[in-house]
Amino acid sequence: MTASTLNIFRAGTWTANNGQTLTFSESDVAAIAAVYDPAKHEAPLVIGHPALDDPAYGWVAALETAPSGLEATPRKVDPKFAMWVNEERFNRISSSLFPPDSPSNPVPGSYYLRHVGFLGAATEAVKGLRKPRFVSMSEDDGTITIEFPIPAIEFSAPVIEVPTVAEPTKDQPANVGTVDYAAKSTALEAENAALKATLAQRDAEIAAAQSRQLRSEITNFAESLIERGCVLPRDKAGLVEFLVTIPLAQNLEFASADDGNPVKTGARAWALDFLNRLPVQVDFSERTAGAAAHDPVAQFSAPPGYAVDESQLAKHQQALALVKARGIPYAQAIHEIG
Repeated sequence: MTASTLNIFRAGTWTANNGQTLTFSESDVAAIAAVYDPAKHEAPLVIGHPALDDPAYGWVAALETAPSGLEATPRKVDPKFAMWVNEERFNRISSSLFPPDSPSNPVPGSYYLRHVGFLGAATEAVKGLRKPRFVSMSEDDGTITIEFPIPAIEFSAPVIEVPTVAEPTKDQPANVGTVDYAAKSTALEAENAALKATLAQRDAEIAAAQSRQLRSEITNFAESLIERGCVLPRDKAGLVEFLVTIPLAQNLEFASADDGNPVKTGARAWALDFLNRLPVQVDFSERTAGAAAHDPVAQFSAPPGYAVDESQLAKHQQALALVKARGIPYAQAIHEIG
């Protein structure tokens, strides 16, 4: 492979964002390359794993297999995005695949490349891939030409010794050319300020892209916790906002349970690991009619001298029916019934 291709996937056993562990053989990887057809779906190059309205920074023109794994040929790559990648601001790759049984899969029955995500601070799931890099080639080769900006340089007015010019003689011209050093210094300072502004705008765009990537990844993580029943749907928004506000550099220090020595870990990494180990709080699995009949929640016995309120019992039974039919919490079902 040449440096103009991107190493985006390879055979192995990998864990997806939703926690599912999948194994891909060499033949599975070859099948992904074989079914890829840009006319059916051309996979975009994106930052992270974005939402529907995020921009594409390039496209995958073709896929092929090599000893390194799945290689993608990019086209129409945004020059600024290519510069970010070559500066290693986004130096990891994470591919997104349509499952074979997905209704959105353009080639049902086989994994199909959905998009290629470039990661910054986040860790990729597939290890051992070659770092991405875009090369400078002509447009006729199907790639792009990348121009790098001149870095900002601090300028100051030069101190120059100007020799004393003797009075002109009849053999010497009276008008001797002079250099306006003050004007040149002003022009250099203006150019320096413009370069600083360009770099500041680029850094702001990178920070915004990384923020969107982080929010998207944390949202996917929260949704996976909800699907497993470890977190209630009503807590999703608050959990996402809480996690994105934790500074990446913030560390926690505590004593090890084994030897008592202090251990340092990232605050956000600790929170994600803790949430990932939460037990199931809500069980959405199906129940048979026989199991429901023996559910102790549905059984009531009144002490002597008391009777069950039939209207409240009816509400309780309606709530149980809503919980079973729609998979919502019992409290929400009671609230909807009124």
